[in-house]
Amino acid sequence: MSHFSEGQLRQVGNSLAAADWTAEDMTLMGQAGRDRLIGMRDSLRRGMDIVAAIVEGRTELWLAPGQDTGWVLGHTILTHLTETGLLAGCIDLAELEAIKAKGIDFYRKHFRGKAIFAWRGVRGDSVPCLIGCGGGVVLDWGWLGGDWSASSTSKTGKNFATGGGVLFVIFYIFVF
Repeated sequence: MSHFSEGQLRQVGNSLAAADWTAEDMTLMGQAGRDRLIGMRDSLRRGMDIVAAIVEGRTELWLAPGQDTGWVLGHTILTHLTETGLLAGCIDLAELEAIKAKGIDFYRKHFRGKAIFAWRGVRGDSVPCLIGCGGGVVLDWGWLGGDWSASSTSKTGKNFATGGGVLFVIFYIFVF
């Protein structure tokens, strides 16, 4: 038996219905493993939580299928993240901004030579990313119509992509 109140469950149900979730989606969520559910929960938390996940080592590299040996279209990566449920664990623009706020020393320590992509922050045909540039960290946008290689790797755990991939926060998955 759950320890959640009837009101809390109703609020979740209303929010999911407003986001066009189906009964099948709810069944899939109910069948998700503990690590996947922890990842989903962590992806809902904002701001400095992503920084803590990075510092605590709760991230790992991730590449889209085929990205390790060649090039994969950005739209294909986004589709894979969406269809596998990994997108929910990816970081968004606000979390990317929290990483940027930590400055260039933090960025270099954890992501030297990589770009970090916030797949849950996609707008149109672009995904926001951070790039270490000179003495600072720059917010840029990657085009989903382009090809992404292994040099565009990601981290899983808290799904945010690095270098073209996805950085997930290990919730334990992440994708980020």
